[in-house]
Amino acid sequence: MSHDNASDRNKNTKNSLPTELARIFGPGCLAGIRMGDWWRLLAENGFHVDARYWGRATHLTLSSLITSPVSWMENLFHGPMLESTQLEPPLFVLGSWRSGTTHLHNLLCQDDRFAAPDLFQTMYPLTFRTARWWLEPLLAAITPRQRFMDNMKMSLREPAEDEMAIGILCRKSSSFSWVFPRNAEKYDRYLSFDQATPKDRAAFQQALKYFVAKVQQVFDRPVILKSPNHTARIELILEAFPEAKFLHIHRNPYEVYQSFVHMVQRVIPIWGLQKFDFSQVHQMVLSQYRSLYEAYLHQREKIPSGQHYELAYEELIANPVLQLEKTYKHLQLPDFEIARPRLEAYLETTKNYQRNKHVEIPSELREQINREWAFCFDAWGYSLEGVK
Repeated sequence: MSHDNASDRNKNTKNSLPTELARIFGPGCLAGIRMGDWWRLLAENGFHVDARYWGRATHLTLSSLITSPVSWMENLFHGPMLESTQLEPPLFVLGSWRSGTTHLHNLLCQDDRFAAPDLFQTMYPLTFRTARWWLEPLLAAITPRQRFMDNMKMSLREPAEDEMAIGILCRKSSSFSWVFPRNAEKYDRYLSFDQATPKDRAAFQQALKYFVAKVQQVFDRPVILKSPNHTARIELILEAFPEAKFLHIHRNPYEVYQSFVHMVQRVIPIWGLQKFDFSQVHQMVLSQYRSLYEAYLHQREKIPSGQHYELAYEELIANPVLQLEKTYKHLQLPDFEIARPRLEAYLETTKNYQRNKHVEIPSELREQINREWAFCFDAWGYSLEGVK
């Protein structure tokens, strides 16, 4: 469905080897899992790993044997401090996959009065305090220099989504439907948790609080979290953090669809442990986006006044400084003028960023998008195309 742009097709040699290593042996979204959790995850999937992913499964098995004792040691030294940490209400960046959440997250992270988990911390949520000094240099040498689905820079120090950490901590993540597609129905319930058990909901909340406390403890600043999955979990998050703030970004659904399909095609081979039927990608994207926003639009009214703000991707791209200034004012964040210089300096470094280019959506598929996502077009005022 998508055409890669020239820079994506012609990756340089420096990046191709790490990318191929990640494709064959990379841990996907389970890097820092403990042996016991890894064993339970395999057991609930009948220990079925397709042959093409045996290299990844071997990596995870060996690394989990190291993670388990290191996590025990880290908890011994740092656990007591976590229990006494007074949690600051986090700011949650919400929005569908490929709607601009990463760009928005990066902009907000230019304000050093806040903190965000980086890729290493989300990969190793149980051991990043103890293992970083020796493990990060090893991983840095084999980490791809740009993300698999676009041209954004990738490094272990870049702000990252916390969904990976949550999945590793409690094994309750809708992302696992891409890892174990044969059991997708089980993991899809962890998108909104509406159909999950009270025990599963509590496990998610405990994992979220643990991770926020650990990141906040390192930086001693309020935390900004970004995960598209959280867009469907507002009620669950508010139970854990009643004063949390939510910043949602929306984008033209046609553009989201094209980019979402492209992302899935790139990421699933990097994360998967079972063969995925790529003929079902289009329907899966339609379904996940619909489920995400049915939950979000139902739950957003539960957010207390002054703790929620929405902005459009198109307006953010056109005038990022103005949009961030409005965000700070509405959510009553600290003085924006202190953040302005670093924000403007960062924007100067990204002005030549090239976005992926995609082919036109066929008319029949566009009609299906119009039917299934019409409520989202209505919610944010986007025009349906091809409607007679």
